[in-house]
Amino acid sequence: MSRQELADAINEYLADKSSPDGPIDRNQIGRLERGLNRWPRAPRRAAFRAVLGAGTDAELGFYNIRRPRMPAATGAEPVTAVRRNEDAGSAVAARGRLISGKAGIGLPVLQSAAWSSSTVPSTGMPAYTGQVEPPDVLTRVDQFIADSAPPSAGEVDYQHLVRDLIEWACRMHRRDILQWLSWAAASAAAAPILDDLDADERERTLGALVTPSRVDDTVIDHIDAVLWRCMRQDDTLGPQAALDTVLAQRGLVGTLLPQAPAAVRDRLLSLYANLSRFAGWLAFDLNNYDAASTYYESARAAAHDAQNTELGAFVLCNMSHLASWRGQPRIGVDHALAAQGWAAQTSDLSLRAYAFDVAARALAMDGQHTAVMRSLEQARTALEQAQKPSTWVYFFSLGQLHSTESICHLHLGDADRAARIAEDALATINTSFVRNLAMTTLRLGIARLRATKPDIAQAAKAIGDAARLAAHNRSARLVERLQRGWRELEPWHNEPEVKDIREQLVAYGLT
Repeated sequence: MSRQELADAINEYLADKSSPDGPIDRNQIGRLERGLNRWPRAPRRAAFRAVLGAGTDAELGFYNIRRPRMPAATGAEPVTAVRRNEDAGSAVAARGRLISGKAGIGLPVLQSAAWSSSTVPSTGMPAYTGQVEPPDVLTRVDQFIADSAPPSAGEVDYQHLVRDLIEWACRMHRRDILQWLSWAAASAAAAPILDDLDADERERTLGALVTPSRVDDTVIDHIDAVLWRCMRQDDTLGPQAALDTVLAQRGLVGTLLPQAPAAVRDRLLSLYANLSRFAGWLAFDLNNYDAASTYYESARAAAHDAQNTELGAFVLCNMSHLASWRGQPRIGVDHALAAQGWAAQTSDLSLRAYAFDVAARALAMDGQHTAVMRSLEQARTALEQAQKPSTWVYFFSLGQLHSTESICHLHLGDADRAARIAEDALATINTSFVRNLAMTTLRLGIARLRATKPDIAQAAKAIGDAARLAAHNRSARLVERLQRGWRELEPWHNEPEVKDIREQLVAYGLT
């Protein structure tokens, strides 16, 4: 079984199941073979066990690197650092043989491994433990963050990358490489394209960076994998965690495009479009709306040039969201309708649903009640009919649709219903989407303030919970909305619960 065949089988198994990670690709399979990702989340581990016929995670060499093995009660010798490294190497090799099919049809029993590294998985996200999540949002998120190591500036060995680049410059005897080196070496620290590659892959990728005509699908896979990791880091930690890397990669891909082989040009152009789109999203979340608009326009043009219909529709959804957030709902409707037209030409039902979702937000701001209800129903129908996860709108789920529905009812003046639906959303939004949980929690607080019978204590609690979540995800948009929320609480500033929230906001630096 090839890497791609295994990836296809895993994605097919997960198509009708809830998985927070999105589709797996052949590059991620390669990381598993080499042991660079040692503990996939529970849904993926279950998929691997089912597809490969393994009875346990251990048979596949999967071990939770955050849980050190305890010596057996039989008096066996403790697992030393040397033993850990030996065991890890043998398990990686065995897993590679198993996944690649080189071990034959029969499944070998892998040797036990206790991993000595504390490196986070390839997405930069903590591993999902498979335990039942507590219902309280703060407890869920605190547990999720505690289980993860923060992204480290030392994730890439900067000096090692620079040495590789210098070797290439000397080997190629080209002055232009030396000129390029100063920029590329600086970017390498922020854009870990070469991180975790084996020697052959590192050589191949470096060759493409200095000779763009050598760009191929594998090189694009590597860059795309880093982009995916950045998106997931932003979901949890906020835009600051990803911005430098994304901008460096966007600039790099832009330099590769003019000389890229025709066979991969459209795919590289789509990657450039998605980097531009995500740069726009990060700028938007940092309240730099003009920059966001510029990046989005660049993304839309590149997506259409690459004839990537799905990505073009997704960019238009982002543009609709931006326009509505800026108080331009009718422009938001324009972009949403265009997104719906393009999404209708694709088989991605989740993308179609998201186009209806952003339309509903814009229509609600414009006070069009009937059109809002119709758009929400269309989004729900499309989402329920979706049979497989979306490559593009991986974050969009029934929980996120509930969150949008609460936004719409708040705009339409039905705060009581907005609060009830916000509670439903908080129960179903995936814990890794910290910003979405924080925004929805804040909206719950505002809805309780505006309810027919305002509940000041519960409103203050919800706003305080949102502030706690903002300590994890430093979205500028979130901070701005928290400050607005505080202003709505000010008429009750003498209430004990509101005083406590004021102190909490000050402690978190949010006022």
